[in-house]
Amino acid sequence: MLFFYLFIEFFTIGLFGFGGGYAMIPLMEQAVREHQWLSQQQFTDIIAIAGSAPGPIATNSALFIGYQTSGIGGAIIAAGSNLLPSLIIVLLLIKVIARNAQTQLLSRSLYGIHPVITALILYAGIRMGVQNDIFSQSAEYPQYFIMILAITLLYKKVSPVWVIGISGVLGMLIYGL
Repeated sequence: MLFFYLFIEFFTIGLFGFGGGYAMIPLMEQAVREHQWLSQQQFTDIIAIAGSAPGPIATNSALFIGYQTSGIGGAIIAAGSNLLPSLIIVLLLIKVIARNAQTQLLSRSLYGIHPVITALILYAGIRMGVQNDIFSQSAEYPQYFIMILAITLLYKKVSPVWVIGISGVLGMLIYGL
């Protein structure tokens, strides 16, 4: 029965998760919380690992959540069902989009989705920050570190891979191995 719920939840997330993996994080969090599949800390850890692992964060997150809930079978079902809506939609719409790429209706509707996607990504980042006490008065190191990393990524040509690697090393040095 757990496989069925994994399939339905991750298929739905894949179907309505416009904007890519980061926009899907709030939907995944809601499903995990609703079904009590993981603790909040486990979910946050999975998102951190999925974001730093190679590949799309949504697929990685689905794999990790599926594995945590029901092993390799759960990982396959969660990741596969998360990818399935995109595959179906792309196969169905590729000809329509190619024929109508220059129409105002299509370009305006896609342009209208952009602010919502940005809001979902921002929501996921703020929610994870609140859950990890990054925005509290006592968490000085993470606040400064996030600010420095954000400025570095915005204004310098630094690879996010280097930022993730350096962050991991600094975390081990500051908080202990």
